[in-house]
Amino acid sequence: MQQQIRRIDGGEAWSDAMTLLKGQREILLTVARFFLLLPMLLLYALRPFTPSGAQATLLQEYVQWATVNLHWLMLTGVLAGLGRLAILILLMGPGRPTVGEAIGAAARLLILFLAMVVLMRLMLFGASLLFVVPALYVFGRLFLAEAAFVAERAHNPVAGITRSFEVTRGNGWRIFFVALIIYLGVLILRAAIGFVVGVLAALSGLGGLERFVNAFVDATADAGLGLILTLISVGLWRRRADQGNVRSGAFG
Repeated sequence: MQQQIRRIDGGEAWSDAMTLLKGQREILLTVARFFLLLPMLLLYALRPFTPSGAQATLLQEYVQWATVNLHWLMLTGVLAGLGRLAILILLMGPGRPTVGEAIGAAARLLILFLAMVVLMRLMLFGASLLFVVPALYVFGRLFLAEAAFVAERAHNPVAGITRSFEVTRGNGWRIFFVALIIYLGVLILRAAIGFVVGVLAALSGLGGLERFVNAFVDATADAGLGLILTLISVGLWRRRADQGNVRSGAFG
């Protein structure tokens, strides 16, 4: 008999993420600062994207900037992937690993993990060619792939993606909207802080300080978003396990 689909709850997902953060706050923030925040801060501070302000050429300008800085973007992406994987292992790996053990295990699995991430990006790109809406839905269905990779030790790219599609059945749109609300919240906060920084810099005449502060705000926002979404994925995975949608004993 087909198992009944249980709907996820966005409020519960957020509550679970905050509980996970409070439980291992110092450890999680240390890993996030080193692997998520610091690389992006260096990138934004040393190789900033400075658009001309013309909306018609904004995309073209960004593509040009990304092309010139592709090697730095790739390095930042690799370090961010290592950080997310280490966080997942800390929270879901067997035997309650230490930070050093989690980072070591993440390093050993990094190539397979990044291969899965690249495959996911290709799937999202392919879906976007069919219009935006399919891509948004596919994002929701792929959201738990990284958690599945660690929790069920599905250490190959296809297995992690397959398990995510299985576990998120009937909840693709709900997961997307949970992630969207969080993203919009971070975006609004970033814009508000950026506006205040711009006003203060204009009044004080410290243009160089504005550049660094803006880089710090942007890097902190991106790192915070990455950490929160990772914690959301862990919380969602555990709730699916409690509901019988995931094999018991999959995580420690």
